[in-house]
Amino acid sequence: MIYFTSDLHFSHKNIVKFCPTFRKPFESLDKMNDELIEIWNATIAPDDVVYNLGDVSFSHDLTEIEKVLNQLNGKHHLILGNHDNLIKRHKEQFLTQTKNDGNPLLSSVQDYLKLTFKETKHTLILFHYPIDEWDGCHKGYYHLHGHIHDRMAKVKGKILNVGFDLHGRFLTLDDIDEFLKDLPNVSHFGGDDEIVLCDDVYQNAKRIKDELLKLNERR
Repeated sequence: MIYFTSDLHFSHKNIVKFCPTFRKPFESLDKMNDELIEIWNATIAPDDVVYNLGDVSFSHDLTEIEKVLNQLNGKHHLILGNHDNLIKRHKEQFLTQTKNDGNPLLSSVQDYLKLTFKETKHTLILFHYPIDEWDGCHKGYYHLHGHIHDRMAKVKGKILNVGFDLHGRFLTLDDIDEFLKDLPNVSHFGGDDEIVLCDDVYQNAKRIKDELLKLNERR
């Protein structure tokens, strides 16, 4: 099986205050981590594949991050988030160290991934942050992201936040297809967001500035 998730935020003591729907109060960070590990391993087996779209841990302790990852089942592919800098700096260590189930701590580490499944003819664009216009959005490519926890990006098209705090579970390809298959492909050419340009660069700059101000006045 293949699963998708994001923003587990292991070792984040305040996450339950920010995203309470699927988070329970805990006695200690260790207890919180143990519960998340249990939820992970109840779904994901050692032979399964997980694409995690960032922010694995809030910890600044490399040993603590390794301890958590060591207990997570599956071939774990990480799309780096804004709280994954320690993992990024020690990338080779995570890619070469073996965890309890025989897989590396992380099977891959990258900022961005374009993933195509020939069997289903789906192409997925994986990035930690929601993108307004992603590769292949006009062709029906799915864009999966995280970062915004229990919120949904106000972006049209086949885009989905796969974050744990929005769904309370790990998503399969079938789950993602059910969310996105009936949504429209999005093309940004010829849309109502285009501005009329002119060949005077200074007048053009004024038009751009006016458009930016108008855009940010919208409610």
